Amino acid sequence: MCLESLREVTYPYVKILVVDNASEDDSVDAVHKHFSEVEIIQLSENMGAPVASNIGFEYALSHGADFVLRLDSDTVVSPDFIVPLIAKMVENSTIGIISPKILYFDQPDRIWYAGVDAHPFHFGSIHDLIYQQESPAANHSRVVDYTWGAAMLIRREVLELLNGFDPQFFIYFEEVDFCKRVQAAGFKVYYLSESKIWHKVGTSNPTKRTAYQWNRSKMILFRKHARNPLHRIALILYAYLYAIGSPIFKGDTTGNRGPLNAALQGLSNGLSTDISKT
Repeated sequence: MCLESLREVTYPYVKILVVDNASEDDSVDAVHKHFSEVEIIQLSENMGAPVASNIGFEYALSHGADFVLRLDSDTVVSPDFIVPLIAKMVENSTIGIISPKILYFDQPDRIWYAGVDAHPFHFGSIHDLIYQQESPAANHSRVVDYTWGAAMLIRREVLELLNGFDPQFFIYFEEVDFCKRVQAAGFKVYYLSESKIWHKVGTSNPTKRTAYQWNRSKMILFRKHARNPLHRIALILYAYLYAIGSPIFKGDTTGNRGPLNAALQGLSNGLSTDISKT
């Protein structure tokens, strides 16, 4: 449905690229059959979400794109969604990333993303309005701390300067890291309520893989963006205490995204990962 909705986009200068991250179904054949106008880059192995995104970014830049839209395949867009995004980017050259309002596909009057601010200590999202009904608060376009990778329009200069996402994340938190690096480079992150899309948000099952990757990426994020050595130590301790305490005090694995042993392994790997190259 994502590609079908993109066919209806009114903006005339759109080129669609699908980066297939080693899917194991017939997705690539289906795209070839039904969407012959779409370019496809098929990866031979799952290289992680950031690497797949970066390959798409590099392709777009090499073909002269001034702006690159990263869009999840489980989204559905309105025909005119991209026009106000582009207009705002052209109007304000300090905006490096801009995101539309994102609503749940199955509950189209309920908010999934309408701007997000960062928690001052652990960088988590606050003021995000998630699960709330459409309201005037969600129609307040503004500078924000984060946009989600489900839909972010990125300025060419930002991608050239920062080389896209950090591939060390593999999955989870790569867009948080990217937004923080974009801001550190002097650009703004912006939420534009006039643009609207819908997201088929799936359930995140608490598996070993999810727990491992979630906590590994969280630790890398903490180490990269801590304000000083004391803050870094506090964040590392917080990550371990949260992982251990979540199943004890909550009675489930929601906070860890899966089993404790996998979460701890992820934190340990994230703690030992060399982040000096990023």
